[in-house]
Amino acid sequence: MDVAADGKEALEQVALLPYDLIFMDCEMPEMDGYAATAEIRRREDGGRRIPIVAMTAHAMEGDREQCLAAGWTTTSPSP
Repeated sequence: MDVAADGKEALEQVALLPYDLIFMDCEMPEMDGYAATAEIRRREDGGRRIPIVAMTAHAMEGDREQCLAAGWTTTSPSP
């Protein structure tokens, strides 16, 4: 298991290793999870699609749909 401090660092790690699963926080410094997920999806370019789980404290109606639209595979509530 690896930990990234922000979305930018997550992108660097994904470029180095073939991850089987990614847990991504929605709100991070430097680059948020939405932008990082969009960039991961762009780099996949139709190839292998890594499952990305959005970790979010947002539980309002529409939040899950926003995450899925951003490219996440699913969401999981965080405290």
